[in-house]
Amino acid sequence: MNVRFNRLKMVKIAGGCFLAMTIAEGLGLRYGASAGVIALLSIHDTKRETIRAMAKRLGAFGIALALAPVCFGLAGYTPLAIGLFLLLFAPVCALLQIQEGLSVSTVLMTHFLTEGAVSPETVVNEALLLAVGAGVGVGMNLYIPGKREWIRDQQQRIEEQFRALLLEMAAYLQGENRGEGIVKRVGKLGNMLDEGEAAAYRDMENNLLSETEYYLRYMVLRKTQLAVLARISDHLRRREAFPGQAKWLSGLMRSVSRSFHEYNNALGLLEELAGVKGELEREALPATREEFEARAILFQVLLELEEFLLIKREFVAEMTAEEIGEFWNNNVSSRDYG
Repeated sequence: MNVRFNRLKMVKIAGGCFLAMTIAEGLGLRYGASAGVIALLSIHDTKRETIRAMAKRLGAFGIALALAPVCFGLAGYTPLAIGLFLLLFAPVCALLQIQEGLSVSTVLMTHFLTEGAVSPETVVNEALLLAVGAGVGVGMNLYIPGKREWIRDQQQRIEEQFRALLLEMAAYLQGENRGEGIVKRVGKLGNMLDEGEAAAYRDMENNLLSETEYYLRYMVLRKTQLAVLARISDHLRRREAFPGQAKWLSGLMRSVSRSFHEYNNALGLLEELAGVKGELEREALPATREEFEARAILFQVLLELEEFLLIKREFVAEMTAEEIGEFWNNNVSSRDYG
């Protein structure tokens, strides 16, 4: 079994627990070990996730403090009071979507049971335990190594695979290969995009002061385009040979491959595609059923390729000037990249 360990996270958990318990003991708090447990639970995979969890735990703790006197007042300082508390508290957490605070607040409420009182002193003690544990957890998670360089490298690898896939399809249309590598490359690209999307999401979640949603939208863009190429692959595999008109479509695919890049806008390629569509429409009607079916497949592939280019055109149109300046790094000139 392949088990991957996040060593940095393990160090943070160990160090955070130790530090939180040490601070709690230094402040003279009772049940200081609970601060260590809270710190452990506060260390998540991303910065934003850590902060969201802390906010939810603080909100849940406020609700728990409101319910505790009622439950202990009705059932006394007995286990029944904790059962009654959970009967009320758990549905409220679920309704408000703050389940992250359920376990932590319940542990803190058991301290009231042990103390036999919900007094200002015990409330302050529990609030400080939560503040110390959550604060240390957030502090430990302020450093998470960035994935930006890896994402940029992955973008280049993905685009290389797209270019190669388009060339293989172009060659298949003209009978230059048997298409064995097309399906494999589609699968490989899917895996690469899944990895890239996960890394882009983590990068976005680890940036507190800047918005990096661009990388996530880029990966979604390429996944959508890959779905189009997968459909084209299905169309192509319906035949082993195509008529002479396939040369125009093959040439268009080679043009798309040559200009396939993060910074393109697809406008020039859409013009080229319109020219190919016109050529196909001006051709004489097919003379046989077999030729009719082959031409129908070619036209369907052309429509799919048009969708492929329109997806990129819309993506570029929706980008803001700030995104172009920040993420395209002034690499876009007035020249039409295709």
